[in-house]
Amino acid sequence: MRARIIFRGLTLFTFERDVAGAEANDNLGTLTAHLVSDPAHAGMPLHEHTPYLGLLGRDVGDPPGRARVQTKGRMPKEITIGLKGHDVEAGVRVDGSFLDYVPILETLNEDGRDKGLQDNFITRKITIPSGRIRTRDFISWDWHGNTPARIAYLDTNVQGFAANEVIVDVGDDSDFETPNRRKHLAIDSRDGAVHEKLWAYTRGDQYVHGIDPNTVEVLINNLPARRRRPVFWSRHFEVLFRAAGFHDRTSYRNAAQYEALRSAAMAYDADQWQADVAMMGSPAAFQPFPFLTDIDPQQDKLEPLAKAAAAYMLKGPPPPPAGRQQGEGLLRKAHRAHGHGGMGHDPANYEICPHAITDI
Repeated sequence: MRARIIFRGLTLFTFERDVAGAEANDNLGTLTAHLVSDPAHAGMPLHEHTPYLGLLGRDVGDPPGRARVQTKGRMPKEITIGLKGHDVEAGVRVDGSFLDYVPILETLNEDGRDKGLQDNFITRKITIPSGRIRTRDFISWDWHGNTPARIAYLDTNVQGFAANEVIVDVGDDSDFETPNRRKHLAIDSRDGAVHEKLWAYTRGDQYVHGIDPNTVEVLINNLPARRRRPVFWSRHFEVLFRAAGFHDRTSYRNAAQYEALRSAAMAYDADQWQADVAMMGSPAAFQPFPFLTDIDPQQDKLEPLAKAAAAYMLKGPPPPPAGRQQGEGLLRKAHRAHGHGGMGHDPANYEICPHAITDI
């Protein structure tokens, strides 16, 4: 069985081993995801990040097991999510996409931390002992096809593309045809109040529209309420520095860069910018935060469909996607099922609250 654990929203990822200098496929040990929200924002829907646990699977029991489909389940304070009964490698390996598109806080603020993680900013902790962590959805701007948008971080020279969705994959297809009580996904809370045992929603030759066979999905959301309209900056990102133990600064050091952003934001939506400034409180954190760079309608659109001078000759297959690979998950029965695969993934345009990693 396979599990896909999906993170969206304001999250700090920490590993047993130092992520600074890590290369693709390195094993960094146990992963802990810290869901972050400023305690001063409690009761402020646009700024308080609220954790929810979603599940898509079945309870372990008499096959096929009771269906478990939820979107906004209760999230215990501390949980561990891991596969049982599978021969999986201890530790979480990092995909190159995670290293490329998820920022390290120490890269954005080279002053360093003067204290450790601040528990009053961390609402939930999720421990994952094994798997592979990657990204899937880019920060984008909802225009001309919702294209991925280049971003920059205030008070730094860091810019490029960043992720809005992080995935941890774990497991195999050793029980693809028949459920095995020993092989399941376990979700256990530290206080013992939650002890989930889950099988995949479908397996074998069962196919359900929109559901990956032999896979349990866990969705962890940590987002605020949706705004009345999107904005092209994320002041919420500053809260990550406070949660990670960085000391607040007394001002933004690149005043010209900040003033250019402030002027653009005020011209776009003065009410929302001023609400976010007030949200940060006094004194403010004055830490780096991401914003979309200038969007040029003539330059930023992806290449349109058009007739070329000659037919394109494919030179080989594309790089294999994450998860199940060729030959995995095939039925061993003589009468193998025939059917079509899914049509891909079309994520929503989530608010710009990208994740961060730290080497604590």
